[in-house]
Amino acid sequence: MMDENVLHACMLLLGSNIMVGTVMSIVYFLGKDSLVSSLLIYAPVTMISAVLIRDKYPLSYVVSNLLAIGHGLAHVTYPFLNEHIGVDKSVDVWQDQIIHLGQSVLVGAIFFSSSNITFRASSLLFVMCNIINVIVGYNCWGQWCHNLYVWISLAPALASGLHFATGTLFHNSKSVAKYGFIIQGTSSVITFFLFKASDDMLKLFAVCRFFEIYFIVPHYTGFFYGRYMIHKNLSRESSALNALLEIIGVRPMPSHHPSYFNTDIVKLD
Repeated sequence: MMDENVLHACMLLLGSNIMVGTVMSIVYFLGKDSLVSSLLIYAPVTMISAVLIRDKYPLSYVVSNLLAIGHGLAHVTYPFLNEHIGVDKSVDVWQDQIIHLGQSVLVGAIFFSSSNITFRASSLLFVMCNIINVIVGYNCWGQWCHNLYVWISLAPALASGLHFATGTLFHNSKSVAKYGFIIQGTSSVITFFLFKASDDMLKLFAVCRFFEIYFIVPHYTGFFYGRYMIHKNLSRESSALNALLEIIGVRPMPSHHPSYFNTDIVKLD
């Protein structure tokens, strides 16, 4: 029988992936360059970020939301992946890779202080790989060593999956989080090889603005689920309307927030 923590992580990640697919489908039908598509992608996460700051959420989760927005804007400003040719080597990539470096630093920072020496060393190595990726991306994108960059870019692909998990799994137990990060990290590596093997897939995902949506939408799961759990654990009298307004962020949530997860912070052994 599947461990309930694994099942819980799978359900939350599945919910995030379904929302990603739903938003992609809406963008596809509205049109990639539609103003409504841009509002659909960026308006909710901007409002959520404002609520996080207002309610004094953990800095890690605020930064995670802002990194998601930053990554989307990087793809808008430097569209090196597009629906016409797939990979456009005439557009710089290193700016986007700096965001992925930020993702690797964020994930390492969340776990670093409470983890063992093996995890700390792995985190530092992972950050170093992403630093090298930025340097190689700057020097090799569209050049004779382009293929070297492609293989090194596995590091930011993994950072992408871990950032997806960061957005989704806020305010869960450390056991749920551990499994969720492993599952989504593995998924991102598989996706890397699928994209590497198919320009057609890249073109389809570009026209749906996947590379913006993938990081932003999972934060909706973390935000709403987290606020629901905070409200549930407060054990106080509240009308259904006030409860709903708190959960969606209209009313402030009168609660002390944990460092990141609801058991203070994750420790990976």
